[in-house]
Amino acid sequence: MSTPTLRTAVVGLLQGLENVYTTLNHPRYELVAVCDINRRPWEWLTGERNIEDEGPEAAIHSHHVQWTRDSREHPDFAAVEYIQDFQAVLDRDDIDAVILILPDVLHRDYAVAALNAGKFVLSTKPMAVTLEEGFEIAEAARAHPNHFLLGYQLTYSPFTLNLLEIIASGEIGTPRILRFDFHRAPWRPVHQKKYDDVDGAMVKEGGHWLDFFYRLSGELPWRSISAFAGLDKPENKFEFEDNGVVIIDYDGFRAAHTFSYFRSPRTSAEDFLLVGERGSIRGTFSEFTVESESGMREVVVGPDILPDQYHEGYYEMHDAFAAMALDDTPPYTGWQTSLENMLTSYASQIAVAEGRTVSRSEFADVDWRIRYAPQADKG
Repeated sequence: MSTPTLRTAVVGLLQGLENVYTTLNHPRYELVAVCDINRRPWEWLTGERNIEDEGPEAAIHSHHVQWTRDSREHPDFAAVEYIQDFQAVLDRDDIDAVILILPDVLHRDYAVAALNAGKFVLSTKPMAVTLEEGFEIAEAARAHPNHFLLGYQLTYSPFTLNLLEIIASGEIGTPRILRFDFHRAPWRPVHQKKYDDVDGAMVKEGGHWLDFFYRLSGELPWRSISAFAGLDKPENKFEFEDNGVVIIDYDGFRAAHTFSYFRSPRTSAEDFLLVGERGSIRGTFSEFTVESESGMREVVVGPDILPDQYHEGYYEMHDAFAAMALDDTPPYTGWQTSLENMLTSYASQIAVAEGRTVSRSEFADVDWRIRYAPQADKG
């Protein structure tokens, strides 16, 4: 990169409003354009349309309103262009990177097109809707090294980085057991219909937590996954499982995940326990207790860098994307990690839907393609 900042277009608005807000307020970015076939979100940003007048069908939350206000008031917003056609974004020489915040079914087509156009790509999760589409993105990413980052922001968050630092210090010894609980409501509209036979809570939502488990395990490949789940609370219009338990077995490390999507607790909906050979860490995303041979101590995770940030790790994830493009620094959630997450999510969804144990050996060919295909790059 010959420019001091990453000249970027945000493609897809609504949740993409957070990316607009983040890139406008990040010193390593120049937000050149936003792209959406629907002009209405752009009019929220410009003030032509009042976002607060939108009905419930628009799925607008208070944070969307605040991002819109903050972005409109930013001094650099006046230079941002609205582009309706994605190909026009790819044709622009003054746009180096695209941030794709799109429906899952569009991830493969948009990511591959952007990579083949030489753009740096930050794509929202999941990588794709099928394993085969994930491999198509991986092939395009392999042809353009350090050009693809998948947006699992939790593993870039200060919460996760604090945990990794404690693990690396040896304070709790080698991690062996992880329990993670996640409970929230209500269901999102996207959960009303499954894309195909292997779709559901683990593919749409669980990928965040599965990536978190993978990183805390030391990036070990899973060996087997057992799960039980059901659709027990909402009305019939929903198709995804609304509660369940997933257990993942790695080599010397095990993770248990419970989830429900019909209740929002008044206290933190996230709770975890990580047990090592010489200590443990217990708490939530915002604060936790470290207990080891040297005693107990409390850790409070610092406030978000931006005042109106909503998702943990969003700013730090954008840091990693800028470092990938501007400094040629390989990201954690590059295409190989993304493929591993796709396989884990896919297998977990099968286990959830069928209430059984899934072995990695059932995916021997997929596993080989993830682990050994990179050798082809070396001739």
